[in-house]
Amino acid sequence: MTGVRAATRLLALAWPLAGLLACSPAFSAEAPVAAPAASAVTAPPQDGGPSAPARAAPSMSSPPPPDIPAPLATASAPTVPVADSVIGGDRVDRVQVTDPFIELHTGPGRGYPVFFVAARGEWIAIELRHTEWFKVRTAGGKEGWVHRKQLQTTLTEGGDRQAFHDPQLDDYLQRRVDIGAGYGRFHGDPLDKFWVAYRLSDTLSIESTYAQVQGVFSGTSVWHVNLQAEPWSDQRFSPFAGIGIGRFKNTPNRSLVDAVQTRARLSDAMIGAHYHLTDRFVLRVDYAIYTAFVADTRSTEYRAVSAGISFFF
Repeated sequence: MTGVRAATRLLALAWPLAGLLACSPAFSAEAPVAAPAASAVTAPPQDGGPSAPARAAPSMSSPPPPDIPAPLATASAPTVPVADSVIGGDRVDRVQVTDPFIELHTGPGRGYPVFFVAARGEWIAIELRHTEWFKVRTAGGKEGWVHRKQLQTTLTEGGDRQAFHDPQLDDYLQRRVDIGAGYGRFHGDPLDKFWVAYRLSDTLSIESTYAQVQGVFSGTSVWHVNLQAEPWSDQRFSPFAGIGIGRFKNTPNRSLVDAVQTRARLSDAMIGAHYHLTDRFVLRVDYAIYTAFVADTRSTEYRAVSAGISFFF
């Protein structure tokens, strides 16, 4: 009995102690486990000095870094403004370089230095023309002068080759006044003649000619005005034909007996051709048939061939 009583007392004392232990946070299954404190780590001493505490490891609960803005879009290449026209007659849009490169000079001439080179595939705009030189501007804003020959291989936006006329040929096509001199044969005698022509239209012109013939027995002077047709006047080699009227005067040498001066009305028909040599000079050859009406019932026919050079403006 004594043993039973002792066990009953122990059980009565242990029951409240078990309840206290069950309510303690240290033994609760739902209580979070505390993270161990970070211990300071000491760095090894340098040069025998005292050891310095090492930087503590960053905490996992540190705030996130701020957002980094997205990079700006790269600026596009500058565009080349389109030139409406070129002073000098050619209408030109922007053109693309097809040669390996073209050279930009500081001025309109080969004596000016080259300061920039535009590479193949680059677009350039033409702003001004001075004789055979063109002022251009690249996509990067470089402005310089380029010779016409380097631009002849460039392409338009449509992929066609751009045509740049020779300014000398342009002057030839736009000519109005023509002054020239020539030498030839008139009925077998030496002939010197001078002419002045004025273009009425692209294919028609009026020409005044004076010729002097010095023969063995007489001297002859011829003056006439012709209307000429030149159907291919826009070509470097251009045939023409003309008809006209004028005056004929023949003066025999004074040594001849019964020398009488002859004056007569004159008509002529002519064919020939022009050939543009260079600059403002044109080569001319012609063949003409002259009819002098020396009397009401009598006329005399003369044939002449000549060649010469004229200057136009």
